[in-house]
Formats: sequence, structure tokens, C-alpha cells
Amino acid sequence: MNEHNFVFNIDKKRFELIVDDSIATLYIEEYAPNVWIFTHTLVPDPLKGKGIGSELLEKALKYCQEHKKRVIPECSFVAAYFHRHPHWQSLLNSNK
Repeated sequence: MNEHNFVFNIDKKRFELIVDDSIATLYIEEYAPNVWIFTHTLVPDPLKGKGIGSELLEKALKYCQEHKKRVIPECSFVAAYFHRHPHWQSLLNSNK
């Protein structure tokens, strides 16, 4: 698998995965100190079906783990990912 450029774009409140000439995005909102809501995932049509959304989310979760952030999965894709990958459930925030 190619190494794609992963960026936390703090100004736009989103994680970005740059693939070729396209950008997959995962939007966030701050819920509380060290708790983020993952609100929406967007994968452009040319990247769909290639695992780009999962790669983006995996890298975002690793970022959260390293920076001691908890996650509230408002986005249905993110919620389904947590269900399919229970090893990440330690990052879930249970207070919302």
C-alpha cells in the first residue's frame, strides 16, 4: 500500500488523507477538553471502495490515542468502524 499524506488540519477542524489529487476528510468538533466528536467522513468518488476511509480513520484514531483524546462517533461510518474494530473502543467517550 502506498504511503498517503496524513494531516491534522486544525484550522479546518478535520483530518485529511491526501491521495493523488484528492483529499479524504474526517471532520471533528470539540465536545470537551480532550473529547472530540467525529461528525462526518467524506471520501471523494475516485477514492471510494479502496479502503481510504478506513485508512483515514485508523490514522485519526492513532493520533487521538497518542494525544490522549476520546472520541464520540456521530458519523455512521465511524460508529460502524468502532463496532467492527473493538480494540479501538477504549477511545470511546461514554459521557454523551
